[in-house]
Amino acid sequence: MKKLSFLIIALAVVITTGNFVAVAETNPLADKIIALDAGHGNGETGAVNERVLKADGAPVTEAEVNSDVVQALEEKLKNTYGAYVVVAERFSTRRDRVNDAVAKCAALDVTGDGVADNKKCDVLVSVHHNGSTDPTHDGTLTIYTQKSDQPLAQALHDSLLPLTNQDEGILNGGYGMTVYKNLVSTITEAYYITNNDEARLWLSGTKTPMEVDAQIAGLSNYFASLTGGRGKK
Repeated sequence: MKKLSFLIIALAVVITTGNFVAVAETNPLADKIIALDAGHGNGETGAVNERVLKADGAPVTEAEVNSDVVQALEEKLKNTYGAYVVVAERFSTRRDRVNDAVAKCAALDVTGDGVADNKKCDVLVSVHHNGSTDPTHDGTLTIYTQKSDQPLAQALHDSLLPLTNQDEGILNGGYGMTVYKNLVSTITEAYYITNNDEARLWLSGTKTPMEVDAQIAGLSNYFASLTGGRGKK
């Protein structure tokens, strides 16, 4: 475990997002290997909000929102919660993205002996934001493929839902990032970037921190459920 001067996360980790509060006696994220993927990119925009424009006059795209959330989430998971985090390169195929994440997890030196430990990613979360032709439509959705993915999808769904309070459920199906390498994985669609209010909140810089806290709450609850709430102090 890397030395963390902040390890005052001793007996209580309290994560609050909207009206959701997760409380754990220990830090279930410490030393976990978490792979993140920022959906789209590499020439893909994903959903586009043509009605809410940035300062340069360009529309808000899902790809840049996904990247913004992943960057902030990576930093907080590492620096505040002591997780090991890898971010998949934005290759053009989902299979290549998953392969990249798996290789990066295996290359981590978790034991600190200067040698790659060849460990498997504990989870992979592919961050997306939905799109609609209706500028008022909003909602929260997570997607999973394997039965083993469902608890992660459920935990993240429950923590992200207060961001919209409009439940679009948990969808089971074969969707790209969740079907390769037999990883515990899920796709999150926290809200609709085509919703004008959501796009404005993202532009103001207030939406991403809210989502990051919600993602962390969901991951914390997922890992706590595996250990009966007993994570590392």
